[in-house]
Amino acid sequence: MSNPFSPFEFFGEFTDEQTRKELAEYIFYYLQNKYNKPIPMSNVNIENFGIAIDNILSNKTMQELCAKDPILAEQITLDILDFISKTYRHLRAIENPFEEEQAILNSFEQTNEDTFEKSWETTAPFVQKTYEQRIINTDFYYKKFQKSLTRSKKGKIDKNFEIVKKHFIGRWQGFLSQKKMKRELDIIDEERKVFCEELYKQIEELKKLQELLEPFEGELGRLWSMGKGRWQKVNFVILKEYAKLLEQDKSLQELAEMLGRLRQAEREYEEEIFAKDKIMEPSWKAEHASKAELVGIHESDDISSMLPAETALLANEATVPLFYKKFAEKKLQTFKYQAPDQVSEISLEKQKKKEETKGPFIICVDMSGSMHGTPETIAKTLCFAILKIAVRDNRKCYLISFSENIETINLTDLKNNLEKLIEFLAMSFNGGGTDPNPPMKEVLRVLETEDYKKADVIMVSDFIMPDFDKKVKNQVIAAREKKNKFHSLVIGDSGNKDVLKEFDNNWVYDPNNHDNVLKLVKDINGIYTTNNNID
Repeated sequence: MSNPFSPFEFFGEFTDEQTRKELAEYIFYYLQNKYNKPIPMSNVNIENFGIAIDNILSNKTMQELCAKDPILAEQITLDILDFISKTYRHLRAIENPFEEEQAILNSFEQTNEDTFEKSWETTAPFVQKTYEQRIINTDFYYKKFQKSLTRSKKGKIDKNFEIVKKHFIGRWQGFLSQKKMKRELDIIDEERKVFCEELYKQIEELKKLQELLEPFEGELGRLWSMGKGRWQKVNFVILKEYAKLLEQDKSLQELAEMLGRLRQAEREYEEEIFAKDKIMEPSWKAEHASKAELVGIHESDDISSMLPAETALLANEATVPLFYKKFAEKKLQTFKYQAPDQVSEISLEKQKKKEETKGPFIICVDMSGSMHGTPETIAKTLCFAILKIAVRDNRKCYLISFSENIETINLTDLKNNLEKLIEFLAMSFNGGGTDPNPPMKEVLRVLETEDYKKADVIMVSDFIMPDFDKKVKNQVIAAREKKNKFHSLVIGDSGNKDVLKEFDNNWVYDPNNHDNVLKLVKDINGIYTTNNNID
């Protein structure tokens, strides 16, 4: 398995290879809640970035999501490593405001007793201008230097000059390093704020999306890779609208659940019918687990029923082999019992076997110009609600969008098509006219495949369209005979009723009446015939 962090570890400019490797590993495992301590490294570069990294990693929502999804943890680790590399290069590229001070300090570091006076003429004014006397007292140091030089001129051995110089340079370098570090930390923190603003925004969006796409939770890692521009294509307004509609209008949610209940109701209804064909017949059945009446002695290997004489064989080492021989040959003398016979109820094969597998979905969504606006939101909302049911119940789903042309998404392989589904939810409905024949022909073709037999076909539209061709109508009738069902969700009240007659069930969504969205929700269990909602 390839290491996704290799480019950073082997080719990064930041610190050394081993430290980069440890840092990448630390971030990745911390995101998955496998580490809970600060960065365990003392490298000066790590120290400067350590506060920022720990701050980035402190986001609890991000940790919760990454703990469940290693793919997401990997992607965010890559993003953080990219932030480190870019910020490090930025620090090296921008102008260093302390370059002159460092040069003066380095120059004074080379001074000796002979060059001190000349060097001090340049150094002292700069230090006095840069630092307050209480921080670096140049008068104090000058007196110390002069005392040391006086002793040297008198021919006395005095090492104090180097000691004073070392103390002076050390104090100066300490304050200069603090300024450099503060500047670097300030720049890193500014970059971190920009990075975190975008990162946490995506994290929150991802969490919201996770709540709405709960059945798709296992595939959310793929959504993160849609970032870097593509992430923004996800229309979160549509997803929020979905949640809002479900909260405000429980009947819409019930519609999405209703298809599954229809199938279950049919199975229960059929079982009730066939239950009438059940008959009661007496049958003799021995219960071997219970002992009732002793009827004799026979040979067997039933140790729990063997005679005492057989047990005695185990008391003597010489006869133990004989016991095992008789046991292996099932020739132990054992009591024979007979349980009382009982009458049991049996059912004839007339009872139909209960259907175990729920059928697949084929969803047709009208994307013509007349669907723009509120009907578009409703269509996407219902489509998404049904897809949630499909994923939750492990039902295959085939999505067809149509106007003048058709586009299809086979969601049987959700992992490789989730991106297309998200793009569909973000798509704007601005097509031309509506021809119902191409999408229905595609439906009929799919119904002939092995994966989509006994399917529920749902067409979502305002049904402002011409009637189906006669050939298509006949094919729909033939498909219905193969136990496929055709449902329509009519948005508005201007639909072509001749078209709607071709569906088993017709549900009406009135966007102007949230209290009476679906008339059939209350009595759906009584519907098994065609054209129940057509006047």
